[in-house]
Amino acid sequence: MDDMQHFTLFGVGIGPFNLSIAALARDIGELNAGFADAHSSMTWHPGLLLNDARMQTSPLKDMVTAVEPTNPLSFLSYLVSKRKIYAFMAAQMQTISRLEFADYLAWVASNIDNLMFDNPVEAIEFSDNKFVIHTNKGIFTSEHLCLGTGKRTHVPEFARPFIGEHCIHASTIGREDHDGKQRSYEGKTLAIIGGGQTGADVFLNLLQGQWGKPKKVIWISRRPNFQALDEGVFSDQYFTPNYGELFYGLDKEVKQREISQQKLTSDGITSVCLKDIYQHLYHETFIQGNVGKWVLQPHRTLTGLAKQGSGYCLTLVNGLTEKTEQCQVDELVFCTGYESSLPAYLGPIKDKLALDEKGDFQLNKAFRVKWNGPETNHIYAVNAGLNSHGILEPQLSLSAWRSATIINDLLGKSHFDLTQEVKLIDWGHKELQQETASSY
Repeated sequence: MDDMQHFTLFGVGIGPFNLSIAALARDIGELNAGFADAHSSMTWHPGLLLNDARMQTSPLKDMVTAVEPTNPLSFLSYLVSKRKIYAFMAAQMQTISRLEFADYLAWVASNIDNLMFDNPVEAIEFSDNKFVIHTNKGIFTSEHLCLGTGKRTHVPEFARPFIGEHCIHASTIGREDHDGKQRSYEGKTLAIIGGGQTGADVFLNLLQGQWGKPKKVIWISRRPNFQALDEGVFSDQYFTPNYGELFYGLDKEVKQREISQQKLTSDGITSVCLKDIYQHLYHETFIQGNVGKWVLQPHRTLTGLAKQGSGYCLTLVNGLTEKTEQCQVDELVFCTGYESSLPAYLGPIKDKLALDEKGDFQLNKAFRVKWNGPETNHIYAVNAGLNSHGILEPQLSLSAWRSATIINDLLGKSHFDLTQEVKLIDWGHKELQQETASSY
């Protein structure tokens, strides 16, 4: 194995979170890092880059700024490089489009030379005190790993057999078909399943005629209403290192309760998007007279799905009346998010990983995976700690802070100064934070 390329850190998957680590590690001479991804180039939910779909976070919450504002791969540097800094400032935008953020990510990737695209990782072994990474383009070794291959699409189990051309997950809605044609819902009756931001973005794009003029669109959500993102200034304190420090040390039951109560701080619909939808509906209904073309059905749970002719029959349970309802549609779009799954490439070392009762990684405070290998070899995981670190973990808000935390832990020193700001909210005792600093 002496002729294999060896790294200090090897990142599997090049999404925003591992890209952030790559950006911050780029100029650290003692940290030789490499990253591999199955995609041919830097992509970020390409099927969801819809017109007018916007970010829910400030562009300052980019790959590097929060911990290293002088890093040349910041969003502000991107604006200057693209010759649009003054136009951006004049636009007075608190958030940017998903399209622009995706372009920023691609720009960051183009300025990092240790990213290996079109190179899926097939298997990871552990031998002679190093990880052996088998990829499509060769074998690499590394002292440490960072797993960032993301999550798989979530669809109710009873609906999975129906996924195909006319019953899709929203992650593919913006992609062209095999013939290079854009998707069309012209004259179709369509159901959107899911009342979060993705469901709202799909519904708004349909209102705007993105995929033709459908005959009827039914937007179904099991939430009690189409609920706005909790964007309050104090709610934003959940997405700070101070809160994350305390949250990690809470009891498991308390964590689950808090995650449930904080759902709308990360999984609601932006007020701007809701306002746009409402104004479009007002115009369609009261000006154009298209009554019944756009149907909103909150408080419904999809419990069954069956093929009916060339379309589908949906069985719903109304959470208010507790009655069963049915509707017939031509096509469906599941806006039902993503779920965790253990990557197949970890098969050779799966028995060394200490997984919890749900099959998820157990992470320490520095996002290090608990395993029974040598303490000198670390496995880190990003976007894998919702239950341990809270709602801040899957969000972009603290990506730079998490990356710096991982790099500091790997180097065994504070390369990045992560001294906390003065707290505006007293969340709890410092002792609780200190007691859990190195525990799993």
